[in-house]
Amino acid sequence: MLVRMMSVADYRWYPEYTVEEQYRDFNQSQYLCTVRVFPDYPRAEEPIHWSCGLGVTVDMAVQDAAYSMLTIMRARHALLQNSEFCYVPASQPGEEGYLSGVYFDSSMEDTLLQSTAEMLENRDRDARALRMELYATCARVWTALTQLAPVVQTGYGDMEMLNPVRTHLPAHVDGPTIGGVAPLRGPLLPPIKGPRPHSCPYGSQGSQARAFPDPQVELPGHEANLYEMFYADA
Repeated sequence: MLVRMMSVADYRWYPEYTVEEQYRDFNQSQYLCTVRVFPDYPRAEEPIHWSCGLGVTVDMAVQDAAYSMLTIMRARHALLQNSEFCYVPASQPGEEGYLSGVYFDSSMEDTLLQSTAEMLENRDRDARALRMELYATCARVWTALTQLAPVVQTGYGDMEMLNPVRTHLPAHVDGPTIGGVAPLRGPLLPPIKGPRPHSCPYGSQGSQARAFPDPQVELPGHEANLYEMFYADA
């Protein structure tokens, strides 16, 4: 959906996603995803829009970031008011926009669509509230396990208490495909600053890892401008 909105708003490049693991003991790691949207000219280094998302899985973090960017773009482009995205909630960049939305006035809509507009607003409010509750709860669980660890390690309790099993969502509730450009692995972290070694479900990182080794990818409907591409190398 984000890619479709960007095409309607006449963006040129696919969005770029990077995901960073925020490691925590006791099986409480989470992921931070950053999505960036770049200007039309080739090889731009500074994005014109960016947003973040959090999740307990990579897919959840990417979905959260994409949805946040969707609402930011809805607020930035007046032409979307008369498009298929007119009922999409809008929000401003930054923490305040991440936590609160701006909604379409359903009372001004045709009676056949009032319930649709109201439902989108209600579901968006639910999603933002659950987002806050989820990550506040995760933080409290990690704090509680940290305080419990010394007691369990002295023999008062089962060690399995310190590593609760994460919930695995069934396949039919997985999020839709996001669309965008994501590297397999990001740049290596310096050994001193990086987290201590731990097993990773996505495999080890190669010594030649780079953030985005490939050139920017154009959205459907855009054709390469040979003049721009030629002088981009000058």
